[in-house]
Amino acid sequence: MSPVTINLTLPGYRILRWESNLMMRVYVEALDPPRLCACCGGGRLRSKGRYERRVRHLACFGRLSELVIACRRYHCADCERSFVQPLPGVRPGRRSTEPWRETIYERHDDGICASVLARRERLGPATVARIYAQFTERKAKERLSVECPRVLGIDEHTLHRGQRFATTFCDLHRRRVFDISPGRSEAELASYLRTLRGREQVRVVCIDLSNSYRAMIKRWFPRAAIVADRFHAIRVVSQHLLRLARQLCPALGWNRAWLGLLRTRSDRLEAQQRQRLAQLFAAHPVLEGIHALKDRLCRLLALKTQNKASCRRHIRTLLELIALLRKDGLEPAVTLANTLTAWTQEIVRMWRFTRNNGITEGFHRKMKLIQRRAYGFRSFANYRLRVIAQCG
Repeated sequence: MSPVTINLTLPGYRILRWESNLMMRVYVEALDPPRLCACCGGGRLRSKGRYERRVRHLACFGRLSELVIACRRYHCADCERSFVQPLPGVRPGRRSTEPWRETIYERHDDGICASVLARRERLGPATVARIYAQFTERKAKERLSVECPRVLGIDEHTLHRGQRFATTFCDLHRRRVFDISPGRSEAELASYLRTLRGREQVRVVCIDLSNSYRAMIKRWFPRAAIVADRFHAIRVVSQHLLRLARQLCPALGWNRAWLGLLRTRSDRLEAQQRQRLAQLFAAHPVLEGIHALKDRLCRLLALKTQNKASCRRHIRTLLELIALLRKDGLEPAVTLANTLTAWTQEIVRMWRFTRNNGITEGFHRKMKLIQRRAYGFRSFANYRLRVIAQCG
């Protein structure tokens, strides 16, 4: 290993000599010996003798490498204590350098199995797991001092092994997971939200049409504007109107081909699908009006980056459609009208705000892959570390 390689990967050492056999062994010593006591800061030090410390380092030209560091043990005449010489890039009690440990962490985080990585590096699988846990814990501890992001997405996802649900807090501006916490109710999340720093600085929170989440945000994020998630709002409209269609047309039932045609927007239908939909409307004329109403509502909810003047026009259109749903009198239509009325302000903010919880849902897909890859997690703390390491 050349002096240039040492200076680039682990500065602060001077190479004395090296040996090259099956393993590259480099003998080095630290450039700056300590001048003050590590315990009291005194300057009256004397050497108690030399010793060698062997640590693993980055591979050199495909060969495993080892550093043999010439160290000293010191005694302080002021506090009568002894201490060992601190080494740059090597933590106390470790038998490997920090650049090498970080490389093991990154390779395991990229998807290399612990047993395969251990066999390649001539380690034990437990060592790989221990290194990965130490780096992820260090990354997770940073969340304790980091303030909450100003644009936040909140949604829940399912778990196994005793924990049924967990809530994801996603930074929508930087497109990464901020943190996760077990549970989804306010009672379960209160202990976490109480310790969350910077809650008063949150300006926007995007959620689905959940009354429990809305009440929780109004209490714990008092200065945040709640924005409805566009995907969930459109899904609620589709679910209620398709339920109304099955109620008015029992022959529709759970026919997946017909339901797929009714769910699809008119501008996205192919020629063959339009022909089949026209045949469905000819056989059941009541479905044509429901499909047209659903199409208008979904187009209205899918709008983005609207200015204030446009929002005023869209509000009037939305209120007219809500009144039309109430006039119908049937239970699915009235329920949808009540839901849209209760979430009118959040839907209006949705037209101005471009980001949505699609980012959070994408991370939920990645979390499912993490769970499958580990065949489930018994400890939620370990699951949280994995999510923060790979999604944070």
